Amino acid sequence: MLPLIWAVFAVCMVGGFITLAAFWLDVQDRPDLSFRQRVAWSVGILLFPIVIPAYALLGGPGWPRALRVAAFLPAVALALFAGFATGVIS
Repeated sequence: MLPLIWAVFAVCMVGGFITLAAFWLDVQDRPDLSFRQRVAWSVGILLFPIVIPAYALLGGPGWPRALRVAAFLPAVALALFAGFATGVIS
């Protein structure tokens, strides 16, 4: 079971990095956001497990369903990492 969980973790990590990039590029490219809003969303990346899903679902970017689902990958990857680090998953 552990190799399967590690594979899911690896996919979530790679997908999470891609989602981080997609989020940041989308925020910077939206002309309807003011400079202050772009800076606020960009600083929000420090809380990415919360901010990216909130932006995808509530921020109004109009992301397709696949990206809205992928917005949760960084949070899943962190949860799996925490499970590995604490020994819950072994």
